[in-house]
Amino acid sequence: MKTYLVIDVGTSSVRAILYDQAGQVLDQAQENYRPSYTKDGGVSQDALTFSKLSQKVIKKIMDQNSQIGDEIQAVAITAQRSSLIPCQAGQPLAPAIMWQDTRVNQILDRYRDYDEVFIQQSGSRLNAVYLGPKILWLKEQQPVVYEVADNYFNISSFLTYEMTGQATMDTTYGSRTNLMNIHTLTWDLALFKILGLDASKMPRLIAPGSSCGTVTKTYSRKTGLPAGIPVISAGGDQQCAALGAGLVHQDQVSINTGTGGYLIKNVDHLPDRLDGRLIYNQAAIPDKYILEIDLLACSSILNWFLENFYTPGKTLYQQLDEDLQACYGQKINVAVLPFHKGRSVGKNDRQIRSAFSNIGLSTRRQDLLYALMASLFVEMNKGLGIFKSLGPVGQVTISGGLTNSTIMNQMQADAYNLTVDKSPTAEATALGALMSVLVQQGLYPTFAAAAEGLIQASKDSYQPNPDNVDQFLAFDQRNQVLYQHLAGTPAGYDKGA
Repeated sequence: MKTYLVIDVGTSSVRAILYDQAGQVLDQAQENYRPSYTKDGGVSQDALTFSKLSQKVIKKIMDQNSQIGDEIQAVAITAQRSSLIPCQAGQPLAPAIMWQDTRVNQILDRYRDYDEVFIQQSGSRLNAVYLGPKILWLKEQQPVVYEVADNYFNISSFLTYEMTGQATMDTTYGSRTNLMNIHTLTWDLALFKILGLDASKMPRLIAPGSSCGTVTKTYSRKTGLPAGIPVISAGGDQQCAALGAGLVHQDQVSINTGTGGYLIKNVDHLPDRLDGRLIYNQAAIPDKYILEIDLLACSSILNWFLENFYTPGKTLYQQLDEDLQACYGQKINVAVLPFHKGRSVGKNDRQIRSAFSNIGLSTRRQDLLYALMASLFVEMNKGLGIFKSLGPVGQVTISGGLTNSTIMNQMQADAYNLTVDKSPTAEATALGALMSVLVQQGLYPTFAAAAEGLIQASKDSYQPNPDNVDQFLAFDQRNQVLYQHLAGTPAGYDKGA
């Protein structure tokens, strides 16, 4: 039996999933980790954590499936996209600077006159989430590490180097650096020159779904993986999640409610002039693109609320659903800004922070919860509005942690005033990576054929409730008034405390 191993590195866990060629999960292993957060916006992680946990989950899979271990045909890797690991000869020189780290924002303010250049050439204005700005921060704040490093890796390229000895980065990750030309899919030396960075220290760019090399004998001894099998860079986690949700055609939209929120629209071609309200990335399908709009915080905001206002326990999420259901369809009296890490949809305001307003003695915890989740979904709808302003919006598929709640799925349909389909798999990212490797291995001729063959389960669909659509529209208008009053004032300003 031919099998395929997918490594999926998320924001808080490293997972290995063993599939057969029909897409059936044969086994899986997971190890969790937690980055370190500092009050100045820093988010870091011991880089060797990714190495150790990847080896641990792989070895666990191999030990538990020794009878089929030799039948593994390839390894596919997908990961969070923009965390920086400076290395010398493959060894980390400093902790990983995670994608959520915002310390570079102040430095980027010096370069804002170049934003239009970066939008048109790299697909995004200078973005603190991206790899290039993090390298710039490293150059200014840790110059010795910057100089000594011979490769600036992200997590995927760090792990594939460890597995194969080859320094590569696929272009889905390259499009999250502010340094790759989104039109030519090559490193853009003019963008490096603007930031004063060294392009010679970047990995070699390859197409998503390409082989980075083969598993070395050294890595085989550490993990039990067969030496010599190909290692495939399947693409960034959000690109793979969209692919695994079945987005293979023009104008299809995926909304992923993970730690951050991601709206992704498939397009076959880039426009002649790029729109600064959007982020343009390469798709997991080579020669295709995605339009992307990101919320800086999504399910992480719900987690914050639950940690501070609910009692942990086995019935926590049951209580959450009951509280949301009790409020559903009622007028939302509380106004909410869901900007724990700033505003990013339609307006780049990294200083504004979250706020609740119009709280009275009759306001209950469940009212705050319902208003908070509704505020996230109406903010997502602003992103859909940008997509609509540029052309048709096709099938909308929702995925991510928040879709485990039926009532939140209905709230999404109401907020978007669209029929939404829940992704039929909870493993959309890993499934997308599997599709990439199966196409690369020739088992499917196209990604559309892979999606048809592997996505078997029926989708749950949610229709908008007209009465609640109107409630959400009125709620959003009150939120906008609150934003207008707080933006740029000491009451709504992030003081870095």
